[in-house]
Amino acid sequence: MAVRCRISIDDDRDIDELAFQELPRVGESVSMPIEGSSRDLRVLRVVHMPGSEQGATTMLELTSRIL
Repeated sequence: MAVRCRISIDDDRDIDELAFQELPRVGESVSMPIEGSSRDLRVLRVVHMPGSEQGATTMLELTSRIL
């Protein structure tokens, strides 16, 4: 079962949704397609927000910068 997360990259105001097989942890690297090519990003923060009828919502803040 996939975990759907809202994602924000490098404090960008644009928020996308992406499905992960497992919820990534802070500090882990995730690979995702951006503008036609795959990029490795690092998880800065995982925020669990109160859900609606569909259940809990998870927000991932990602960065392209090296930690």
